[in-house]
Amino acid sequence: MGKSQHLFAVTISAKRKPGMDEDAYHKYISETHAGHLKTLLVEKKIVDYTMQHNTAACMGQIDQLFPNLPSVNHTTYDAFVTIVFRDIEDYISVKNDPHYLKVVNPDHANFADPSGTMMGFGWFERHVADGQLVEE
Repeated sequence: MGKSQHLFAVTISAKRKPGMDEDAYHKYISETHAGHLKTLLVEKKIVDYTMQHNTAACMGQIDQLFPNLPSVNHTTYDAFVTIVFRDIEDYISVKNDPHYLKVVNPDHANFADPSGTMMGFGWFERHVADGQLVEE
């Protein structure tokens, strides 16, 4: 693998809309919302788009990872979504795209809790990719 690039990333610590079923939420963001967004991200040459689904079933197994600790502080977020851009200008380009403005952004009202969702912005480094070391 090649050298790690200095990339811009947005990580969304996502909470589901109050009253929305957990399974319905995860299915919606994976199929419907991602479906609205994926083609746009490819058109804009975005580097990576991933989702980590934090389900009650998975969280129930966390204590097996840390059996000697009295308790484990685990996240209350329903999902983490990371989108990696070549640079901040690519992020701005996506946010200003007519499809994003008309379809993707309004879709958040169908599944997201904006008051509980947090966003992080920063530089992204890749150290291992496809099982291979990424050189500095």
